[in-house]
Amino acid sequence: MHPCCWIESETLLARRTFRMEVYVIKVTLLGTSPPVWRRILVHRDITLRNLHRTLQTVMGWTNSHLHQFVHPLKQNYSLRSRVGTKIADENRTRLGDLIRAPGARLSYEYDFGDGWQHELLLEEVLLGDETFQQTCVAGKRCCPPEDCGGPRGFAELLQALQDANHPTHDEACEWLGDFVPECFSADEVNRRLRRRKH
Repeated sequence: MHPCCWIESETLLARRTFRMEVYVIKVTLLGTSPPVWRRILVHRDITLRNLHRTLQTVMGWTNSHLHQFVHPLKQNYSLRSRVGTKIADENRTRLGDLIRAPGARLSYEYDFGDGWQHELLLEEVLLGDETFQQTCVAGKRCCPPEDCGGPRGFAELLQALQDANHPTHDEACEWLGDFVPECFSADEVNRRLRRRKH
């Protein structure tokens, strides 16, 4: 083999070594109408612990409550145990261990009181390299405020906010401040992702 060809082959091999699978995940907050959702790109080997932190950032939550991941065919994955569940270590369980092919789903619950259920749908598997950074590529609508009573409480809050004649309209406006239900910016979400300490 010509030396130049050998060098080129070595370079290609080195590039292949750094190839990684990137998951395109659609995150839908169940029970919201119209739905609040995000589309994110993450490394298949992201740990559930880091995925939790990413979900908090892209959805707009404040990480103020307990959470868990639930696989349809496996046990619950959480940092803290709940009665009657088997718990695995989020720091060592990787997303790619649980979902592998497009169409696979995983559930993420945040705030056991309000019961915010998120569906994580693996839409596509792409190839990335060592320069890949997780990112939010699309989404719709603002995340509900913390402690608003889950999907039902959020729906009631939106109704009060949008109806000037609603008996709790003024209270809702005072509590929510400048909250705009339709507001979403992928650029702002990605700025928060970059600022976050890993």
